[in-house]
Amino acid sequence: MGASSGRKSGSSRLGWLLSAARWLLGTVVLLVARDAPAHALHGAHAAHEAVLASATPQPRVAAWACALPAIEVTAATHAKASVRLYGDDGEIDPAARDALERIAANDDEPHPLAPRVEQLLLRAAYHFGNTQVYVVSGWRERASRHGTGEAIDFKLKGVPARALAAYLRGLARVGVGVYTNPKTQFVHLDVRDQSYHWIDASPPGVHWREGALRDPGAAKRDADWSPQMDLP
Repeated sequence: MGASSGRKSGSSRLGWLLSAARWLLGTVVLLVARDAPAHALHGAHAAHEAVLASATPQPRVAAWACALPAIEVTAATHAKASVRLYGDDGEIDPAARDALERIAANDDEPHPLAPRVEQLLLRAAYHFGNTQVYVVSGWRERASRHGTGEAIDFKLKGVPARALAAYLRGLARVGVGVYTNPKTQFVHLDVRDQSYHWIDASPPGVHWREGALRDPGAAKRDADWSPQMDLP
């Protein structure tokens, strides 16, 4: 009777241990099953964020453009604007073009100028030490390239007209006229496919015959031109 009772007691303890083991194993499995999707979701979320970060385009920055200061542009009306033609990404800023064209209009209705004209105008200012630009004339109705917005007459503060014209004649696909009368002293700049340069000593309101200036290297410069050559 005692032996039988002991066997039953041992069986009960063994059954209890087996039940406890099964419960513990079930709990572990449940926890693993519950947590596994959370870890997988976390990993998937991190991977998704990484993909988004790599797919989001970063703003382009051009070091040369960031270094350019604004140029002061003025005209006969004494209106002024600080013009920084290029944004930090190196692209032409439409708002800067508008400001430049308002000044160039000299209180008339603004008209668009050719982007190359504006680029070369500011390039000259940068070349001569970021100097102030004085616009003599921009768009003019029925006035050859002025009438199409492809020309501008201007001066640079502290820079003789002859020196400015000499620099501009070294560019490609341009027309450069230097007006040397003591009462004029400005430079005409236009953009064209084949460069042509001249000198004119006419006083204001009078048009004498201009004299062409030879430039043996113009044809090669024009053939080699690329848009990057217009940058400061």
